[in-house]
Amino acid sequence: MSKTYGFCIAGAGFIGGIHAEVISLISNARVAVIYDNNEKAGKELAKKTGAEYISDLEKAVNNSDVDIVSICTPSGAHLEVAIKSARAQKHLIVEKPIEITVERTNQIINEAQKNGVMLTCIFPYRFLNGVKAAKEAIESGRLGKIVLSNAYIKWYRSDGYYQASEWKGTYAMDGGGALMNQGIHNVDLLQYLAGKIENIFAWTRTLAHDIETEDTVVAVLNFSDGFLGSIEASTACWPGESGKVEVFGDKGTIILSDGRITRWQIHDAKENEEEKMLDLEEDKGSGARSVSGFSTEMHYEQINDFIDAIEKNREPIILGYEARKSVEIIRAIYSSADKDRPVNL
Repeated sequence: MSKTYGFCIAGAGFIGGIHAEVISLISNARVAVIYDNNEKAGKELAKKTGAEYISDLEKAVNNSDVDIVSICTPSGAHLEVAIKSARAQKHLIVEKPIEITVERTNQIINEAQKNGVMLTCIFPYRFLNGVKAAKEAIESGRLGKIVLSNAYIKWYRSDGYYQASEWKGTYAMDGGGALMNQGIHNVDLLQYLAGKIENIFAWTRTLAHDIETEDTVVAVLNFSDGFLGSIEASTACWPGESGKVEVFGDKGTIILSDGRITRWQIHDAKENEEEKMLDLEEDKGSGARSVSGFSTEMHYEQINDFIDAIEKNREPIILGYEARKSVEIIRAIYSSADKDRPVNL
């Protein structure tokens, strides 16, 4: 019989609550410890989950009831928790972005490898059936020669969203704005489906919010296979639209909205194939207009996969180095915008 895996949730904010909710639905998992330096928030989530609240990070991750640490702290605080957890021989689930720079991301990956613990980063779109079908079609060459691939994240966040937090929209803890926080899921999806990006030219602006970081960005992409693309991201587009990833080839087109297929036209498609792809899964919600608008179903799938990977001593579906790719792309976009020139990856 499978053992029950004890979790420490580091970070008792909104996303920590999502992790707690999902873990409670997994039969061989339980929340054992809540860590947060905000005592009020930490104790509230601990009471809700029946877990122990521990205010000291070292004691929290070294607790004997903990097997896995879910890191749900502000993005720029992931590194410290990850290092201490890995050195305590605890497996790591890290919310996106895995960290806010490539260098800090590398430290997390290296620490996990050095201590022999598993590491994953939350990218729920990859667990959707539409994404799996699109990946298979692209890799098998059904779209022919790829010519364009784009990601559009035209979301909306109010001034109150930023004002309610001390860290969102700051360089130190958020690492960026609309792209690093909101856009990263579709950046990951774009590179996962379309492949490696060779160089980038980008512009960023802060147009509608009183924050340090960008709320609008446009980037032109040159992919390693020779085709072109773009990324547009914003949190200033009221009322907000679903994030899209598009892949166009000379023999087919696939478009996904929040990971769900909304267009599937391929030259060699079988009868009723397009209809089947469009009906592959229901709309699972979107964070386009509200941070609480998305479904937690794929969080469940990913955390369940991670536990199964530990059980079977196999790699989880999303590895740490996969999470590094989106951070590298986003940092290159910021660098290009700062230097006003193309940047190579």
